[in-house]
Amino acid sequence: MGQDDKAPNDAGGDPRLKALGEKLAEARRLPSEPGGGGPQSSGLSGFGQAMKVGSEFVAGVIVGFVIGYTIDRLFGTSPWGMIVFLLLGFAAGTLNVMRSSGVAKDPFARGPGKAPERTTDGED
Repeated sequence: MGQDDKAPNDAGGDPRLKALGEKLAEARRLPSEPGGGGPQSSGLSGFGQAMKVGSEFVAGVIVGFVIGYTIDRLFGTSPWGMIVFLLLGFAAGTLNVMRSSGVAKDPFARGPGKAPERTTDGED
């Protein structure tokens, strides 16, 4: 029996195999999706994403309604404040859904797609 016939589970095994096993174990512990959760919880990630998108849309509409209703009560502009802010809430909810699904980009997020900051020292 040569050196290649050793079982990988031997205590005196190859250190490269140990390192590979540790890396594989670490990769299994890391989340597989940006939203979190590993391979075991990936069955609920679609449902969770749908709940998030739905709640963001409904929250935008409800907040718009409440602001419009409050403005109507304070200033006596019924029903115009509610109509305007309900439409704004609908637009905000739609924009949040588009951002969550990746159709629209978040203008405040920094990432690899952003242009580098310009310097004002005159050097190029």
